[in-house]
Amino acid sequence: MVVAEEHPHAEDIDIDHRPHSPPLTSRGAGGNHGPSNEDHDSVLLFEGLDGATTVNLDDIFDIIKNGEVSEVENLVDKFGMECLSARDRHGYTPAHWIALNGNVQLMRYLIERTAPIDLPCLGTQGPRPIHWACRKGHASVVQVLLQAGVAVNAADFKGLTPLHLACMYGRTATAAYLLGMGALNNLTDINGDTALHWAAYKGHADLMRLLMYSGVELQKTDNFGSTPLHLACLSGNMTCVRLLCEKSQVDLEPRDKNGKTPIMLAQAHQHQDVVRLLYGEVKKKSRWIPSVSESWGWLFGGAGDSKGPLFLFLFSVLLWGYPMYMIRAIPITWNILRRSHYCFIYWNAVMWISWAIANRRDPGYIPLSSDAYYRAIKQIPYFDKLKKRNVMLTRLCHSCRCLRPLRAKHCRVCNRCVSYFDHHCPFIYNCVGLRNRMWFFLFVLSVAVNCSFTIYFACYCVMIEGFTLLYVLGLIEAVVFCGLGWILTCTSILHACMNLTTNEMFNYKRYPYLRDKRGRYQNPFSRGPILNLLEFFVCLPDRGDDNDLLLEDNI
Repeated sequence: MVVAEEHPHAEDIDIDHRPHSPPLTSRGAGGNHGPSNEDHDSVLLFEGLDGATTVNLDDIFDIIKNGEVSEVENLVDKFGMECLSARDRHGYTPAHWIALNGNVQLMRYLIERTAPIDLPCLGTQGPRPIHWACRKGHASVVQVLLQAGVAVNAADFKGLTPLHLACMYGRTATAAYLLGMGALNNLTDINGDTALHWAAYKGHADLMRLLMYSGVELQKTDNFGSTPLHLACLSGNMTCVRLLCEKSQVDLEPRDKNGKTPIMLAQAHQHQDVVRLLYGEVKKKSRWIPSVSESWGWLFGGAGDSKGPLFLFLFSVLLWGYPMYMIRAIPITWNILRRSHYCFIYWNAVMWISWAIANRRDPGYIPLSSDAYYRAIKQIPYFDKLKKRNVMLTRLCHSCRCLRPLRAKHCRVCNRCVSYFDHHCPFIYNCVGLRNRMWFFLFVLSVAVNCSFTIYFACYCVMIEGFTLLYVLGLIEAVVFCGLGWILTCTSILHACMNLTTNEMFNYKRYPYLRDKRGRYQNPFSRGPILNLLEFFVCLPDRGDDNDLLLEDNI
């Protein structure tokens, strides 16, 4: 990493660690945030209680690292409590190694025997056991230490708190737990960097979202004048840069103490995608008159959020379909196909009613900032005991601050978690979920039926008046919407019969609950086509009980 131009004291920068901190060279003195493997010729001996027995200090720490409580108890019986307070040749205490290994039982044993559990190591960095536990993501050990009185914002000699370490190493669950236990998100290390600076530099987008929703200061500068955006551009992570650009209060062209902007840093490190993204965002914010593409995006939405299909549908029906029906179809075919016209009018009423309800109705949004989410945050340490720990953690949505029930998903367009998420439909400009899926089905069915009637009327008009350009255009439009309508209708019926959502059908490999132990597809929700259809149309299931979080797996 070329950093000499960007930061003061660049000659002291450890590129594997971070952009600002000096190299951690005192490994033999325990200055690192991790263990050292240096070999030494000297042998340190520890004397037993009887005054005659001696043991190599390294052997004592090997027993502690092995993690067997019974062996440690025997060690204490022979050599006394002093062995639990000893330091190895690198300055680490037994609590450091126990925290690093995530041994909850042995950590509790230390606490019961009043052994030291919060001493810094002897070195320039001075991490405490809680720092090592956060580095490895051992939330259960962190919980035990906090319950024993260790400060949640304890800092090492470099000012790094447990939250800093969790963000540095991408431990989202541990960071969430720390925030839930009162960790302050705007504390800085000796270089002025917050947890958000670390997450941005390391490219941990999920952690950045978590910190943003916890109210972290987005524009805070460190001692070198760098904002989180500077560090995100330095590392070249597009997702992190985009997250910061989406926040209107973030200045895109701040200068650090060397006069460098984020764009300059990205250019210096050959992050061309980041450069293009930033140039585009800067132009958007600096332009008084929006460009054609921006105006189009404002009117019709951006990629994935387009109102184009909705406006196309409304234009085709209101400004083309209905005028043609009133001017051409009714005068020519009313007396011949009166019953068909009555059916057509009825299905049009169904179409608009179902469209309005599907568009305006809550599709099944999971409540924001739910109590279940905060209870789950406090239960994170217990997740280590679950057989499906990763599955449980994926149910936590830090954007909505909710606990997603099974079959729910976060919609990136609506930016909400939706129960029984099916898909985001641009024609109704809403998600299709638990509470509006029946109305969406009626909408696509009525569109298919109405387009079929339109083709029927158009064919009669052609038979009577012959081919004209208006009839040809009308037929093409009707065939397109008719085909789309029947495809969506048949797909909806198929999914209803199988008790699956569109999202689950296409992404079943992502969801463990749709696979058996051998990884093959299975559907635990299907109870046969008849009962599945009844559930879809009549008996809506609950949105999900979040209180059974720890009851899905055997502990």
